[in-house]
Amino acid sequence: MGDLADSIITELRQKFDRHPVWVWYDAQEKYKGVLNQVEAELDDVTLARYDGSYFELKLRLRNEDPDYEKNWLFYIPESRNDAEWFRDVHALGRQYRVGQDIDDTPVTQFLVEHDEEIPDAYEDWGQNREYQRLAFFCVLFETVGPAIDEWVRDYLTDPEEYREDIEDNAMADAWDAQLREEYGIDAGLDPKELATQLLFGEVTSRAPAAQYDNLAANDAQAAAKFCDDWQQYAPADFTRYSREIEADYDLTEAVIESDQTRWNATAFKGIDTGLIRLVMDRLAEETYADLPEIAAELNRTVTKRRDSFWSNEDLVDWSVPALAVETLRQIGTVDVDDAKAMGSMELAGQYTSDDGWWQVDAAYRRYINATQKATFPYPKEATVKRQVTNHYMAFLQGVNRPLAEILSDDPTLGTPQTSFYEEFAEVEDGTAIIICDGLRYELAEAIRENLGRRTDFEQDLSAVSAALPSITEVGMAAHLPGELGLSLDDDELVVTSGGEEMAGKAERVERLSAAGFDVVDMDEVGDISLEELTESDPVPRVVYSGTIDKLGESLDDDAAFSQVASHVDDVERTVQRLKQAGYTRFVITSDHGFLYTDRLNDDHKVEAPDLAPVVKRRFAATDRETPLVDTDEFVEIGHEALSKLGIDGSEIKLLFPRSVACFKSRGGNMRYFHGGISLQELLVPCLTVTTGEIEESASISYDVSIPDPITNSILTVEIEAKSGQVAFDPAPILEVRATIDGEPVADPVTMEISPGDNSTRVRLKQGAISGEDMVQFEVVDTDTRETITRQTVSLDLLFGDDDMGFDV
Repeated sequence: MGDLADSIITELRQKFDRHPVWVWYDAQEKYKGVLNQVEAELDDVTLARYDGSYFELKLRLRNEDPDYEKNWLFYIPESRNDAEWFRDVHALGRQYRVGQDIDDTPVTQFLVEHDEEIPDAYEDWGQNREYQRLAFFCVLFETVGPAIDEWVRDYLTDPEEYREDIEDNAMADAWDAQLREEYGIDAGLDPKELATQLLFGEVTSRAPAAQYDNLAANDAQAAAKFCDDWQQYAPADFTRYSREIEADYDLTEAVIESDQTRWNATAFKGIDTGLIRLVMDRLAEETYADLPEIAAELNRTVTKRRDSFWSNEDLVDWSVPALAVETLRQIGTVDVDDAKAMGSMELAGQYTSDDGWWQVDAAYRRYINATQKATFPYPKEATVKRQVTNHYMAFLQGVNRPLAEILSDDPTLGTPQTSFYEEFAEVEDGTAIIICDGLRYELAEAIRENLGRRTDFEQDLSAVSAALPSITEVGMAAHLPGELGLSLDDDELVVTSGGEEMAGKAERVERLSAAGFDVVDMDEVGDISLEELTESDPVPRVVYSGTIDKLGESLDDDAAFSQVASHVDDVERTVQRLKQAGYTRFVITSDHGFLYTDRLNDDHKVEAPDLAPVVKRRFAATDRETPLVDTDEFVEIGHEALSKLGIDGSEIKLLFPRSVACFKSRGGNMRYFHGGISLQELLVPCLTVTTGEIEESASISYDVSIPDPITNSILTVEIEAKSGQVAFDPAPILEVRATIDGEPVADPVTMEISPGDNSTRVRLKQGAISGEDMVQFEVVDTDTRETITRQTVSLDLLFGDDDMGFDV
């Protein structure tokens, strides 16, 4: 062993020049015979041998060198993994391996140079080829153990960074073997070929077509699993490779030619665009009567695709076909023949139940909103919209046609709106009544859902039966104390409350103020600072908002309908802000609902009643003694029916066109209606929200850190919470939002905050940020609705295909 001993001694002299403590593991005791020579030659090094007691080794070190000033070589005839009791001493030093005994190959030299980076599990790599391979890739890709998916993702991110090391250390064959073993891939170091086999492996695993099997990895399921993780952890890289590779193949045409919607693969954008074509074609071409059934069949496909990668990244927009299908599917669940046999209370119950008919109105509103916001030119979009709208109109007529006849004798759909004040109004501190002009029942459901998602407030949603006619002046007066009255004066409809004329908002405010309420507009609540709110008393308050009705009356197109949902956020914000002033009970209601229809054709336009002095599109009013031509086109409601609603209308009768029809009258939006007989107009929501008392607590300050510039679509937002509190009870909930020009570019992320450091990940949608250079982040307290911070940061991301680095 003379040459070996000399080599070891030379190596150790060099190592002790760098560090004073070295640990030499020799499980097979291959080097036991050279120890005496090593000890004799290295006279400035203390050689301590393990002989069964780690305690004795540690005791010797403490007694002889308590300040660790000497050179020590510990010889341990066990493996590093078995030397648990020596880990604390090992932490003081470094591990020595005999270089002379290792193959003189590039990979061994690489591992010797990166000795400290090798995971403990592979410390015997010099005697085990498998350990050597795993140790090399763990060091190269900086992982603590085997992580083939992560290695491949990192390699595809920057092939040039890793390819040279793999080739220079003669590990190309090992890399190739790893790919074959894990995925059945023979791409070697060619990144585009590697990505191709992975992506088409995902297609082969999940698509009803076999034309791409020859391009796919042999283990298609393993490739599919890799692609799922690739989408999640490196979406920009995934997208770049997918787009580059798809340019050589027409996946859209392949999907269309298959005429099948059972494509579950997400490897390529073309699959989604092909499926959108198929779905839109099906909705446009199927016979009218079969559409709800077809929609039910397509629902699984559109729901799954809307939640898949390309849609989540905002690179494909499934909203229009998905919501068209959802609207038709909801309509298909309604049996209008059953409605014909129902009484008024049954109709109201069917509409307002948890899974009631209100869902059709909500789905159609979301569909119209999607068509307004869409930037993607959908095939046959106009035809599909016509099909959906025709079915929606049929739904409106089918559920509302039986209503008019019933209400001519008993005009209530439950508790009359005129009972609102005595049923819901409480002139007590902590009570706020929010009255939204035109808040339809399905929008109140959206408010309830939003509040339930973010809070643990107690909520109860019911409906009252709107005062006829359900127009603003009448509906608003129905909330006031005192009997509601209707009469005619100089051919004008006069509304009174408690005998006093309610000509407009000023009179209503005066009456509510006299009853003990502070009356404000919703915009005024938004303008009050949080400090002012917390210092103010929670006096009984009425909050008015006219947003929805203003939109409906001023715009004669789908834009009005698509914007009404924004009011849901305004109401929620008002509740949260008033809660900070100590309010604990909220009643959210409206004056009336509304109908939104297609532009009515001549068949739905009814001649105005002769001799009626007041004619609006959805109602007419005349003196009770006025003789009218008897017709089936409209329904009369006289003073007896009005009295059942709590309305004094002894000298008046009201006339309503049936279903969705309107009287021929000038002015106004010809698609947005209120004032008639329909479930949508008459079922007025009353949402009661009860919150807890606000507990006094020390103030909390936040330091928010957001990367600037952003170099990855997945980024970490860090928030440090500082307070005198040891713990937060309850924990604040903050919401992180990202927008560009007011439009969201990431799904909002909520964080439950603890004292100290907190962090969360935000994933920007590639389609929303592509081509942009700035993004605004906002951190909002979900309880107070206050903005903690608003920061605009720059974007520095590469999504273009020219940065691929392919070697082809």
